[in-house]
Formats: sequence, C-alpha cells, structure tokens
Amino acid sequence: MPPPDVDLQMKALSKVDQSVLTLLSEGLADYEVCQRLVMTHQSFSKSLKRIQTRAEVQSDDAGRFYERALKTRAERHTVSLSARLHALMDIVPQAVLLVDGRTGAIKEFNQAACQLFGYTPAQLKKITIEDLVSPEVRSVHHAYRRGFMSNVRKRAMGYPPPISGVRRDGSVVEIAVGLTATAADDDVMVICTAKEQWLPMSAKARSHGAELV
Repeated sequence: MPPPDVDLQMKALSKVDQSVLTLLSEGLADYEVCQRLVMTHQSFSKSLKRIQTRAEVQSDDAGRFYERALKTRAERHTVSLSARLHALMDIVPQAVLLVDGRTGAIKEFNQAACQLFGYTPAQLKKITIEDLVSPEVRSVHHAYRRGFMSNVRKRAMGYPPPISGVRRDGSVVEIAVGLTATAADDDVMVICTAKEQWLPMSAKARSHGAELV
C-alpha cells in the first residue's frame, strides 16, 4: 500500500488506475491484476499507460511510488519470462545451451544438456563451450566462435559426419549441432542445440576398421 501522503496524491488517478497501481506495487502479475479487478487485458493496458504517463510528470513521492510499482512489474515480468524460457527448454529433447558469443561462457541450458555431457547444473555454469569440444579443436575453437559472430547465420553441423563432443568424464560423444544467435541486452547469445548421433552399424564397423589399419 502507498504511504498516506502518496495515497492522497493518487486521487488524481481514477479508482481503477489506483487499484491497478496498488496491486502492481504488491507484486501481482498482470493476469492476476486482471483477474482480481475483473478487467480485460486491453483495459489493463490502457490503465497502465495512464499510470506510466502520470509517473513521467510527477517528481514527488507519488511519482517515485509510481516508478517503484512499475519497476516491480518489470522485474516480475522478467522473472516470468525466464521461468517460461526454462520450461520451454526443458521439454525439448535435444540439449540446448545459450552461450555468450564473446566469452564462450554457458549462460543457460536445459536438463538434456546436463545429461548429454554428464555435468550437474552447478558444474555446467562454471565452464565454457570450449570445454565441451574435442581436444583436437579446443585451442582454435575460440577463433571459430569469433568467425561465427562476425557472420551470424543459422548453421547445422554433423549431419553427417557427426562432430565430437566431450563429456565430463572425458569420454567422446558423437553429436549433431545447430547454431543460431539472438541479441540479449548488449550481448549476442549463441543458441546451440545438440543431439547424440547414432551411426549405423556398417558405418561404425567401417570407422572401427579404419582405426585398426
């Protein structure tokens, strides 16, 4: 609830707008506000626009209260989007990793990525994408990453032949990888999907035979 002095200054708002602002300041999500006040999303959007306009012209305690309420809403919205992203990623059967295009740091991932590469979530947060590639290309992979960042495009690798990924225990897993990128704030995040490639028995036999020659 707003302080008494702010409550008096809120009288300039309609009763509906006052109720919307109060509920937002209490941390309710947009849909919860609509349900509580029995209003449509369109009506809520109009009310929110009026509140935002009021916040821009007020420089007193009421203005600061408006701004805090809108900030609370924005933070809640960000958390909600993050939760939806994780829920969506976790229903995807392939491993999904969101990688900082500049540093290679793994920012987000799903449970399938943990299972494919043998890391716990806490461990996966502490490594870079270079730790998941084969030792033969690890030293130059950062150059490949920079090359991709200079010419961002959708790219598929390992269809076939598969490329090699490395699990936490050092074992090699043959995978197919898809790459794309998206902007996040000032960073460019590379979205990497990976799935294990199962070679046909004849291909495995030929590969094994070649290794023995």
